[in-house]
Amino acid sequence: MPSSPRPQTGPVGYTAFVQLHRRDYEMYAGARLGNSKLAMSVVAEVLRGAELNWTTLMLRENPLALTWRALRDSVTTARTEVHDSQADGLHRTLPDQPADAVLLREGLGMDTKAAAALMGMEEPELHMQFQVARRLLADLGHGR
Repeated sequence: MPSSPRPQTGPVGYTAFVQLHRRDYEMYAGARLGNSKLAMSVVAEVLRGAELNWTTLMLRENPLALTWRALRDSVTTARTEVHDSQADGLHRTLPDQPADAVLLREGLGMDTKAAAALMGMEEPELHMQFQVARRLLADLGHGR
């Protein structure tokens, strides 16, 4: 009995995942790094990791959140290659999730639903992270 051929583009669903998220991932990484070439490289590496672990990733409770964390961590690591002292000031000031919420909503102009989906969370959780960021920034005198 012949087996059905495996798609050349990777595991089922992976290609769609990349088509849906690559551009937003690159915008996020570029905004944090201030270097589009480095951002594209970081995103490509994260997506390669997701492809290699796709089956396992899909068995997890929230694969979008796991991939988002991998992206955020990879961008944070890559930040050491950027010599711009202005790069990633928001993430140097705030905890990860509130910083991401502000960057996606205000920096990249995403609506709450799109930003929450990208981060692998529900809208109320993203709204809460955004409010935490606003309070922390106000406390630091960076009113938003």
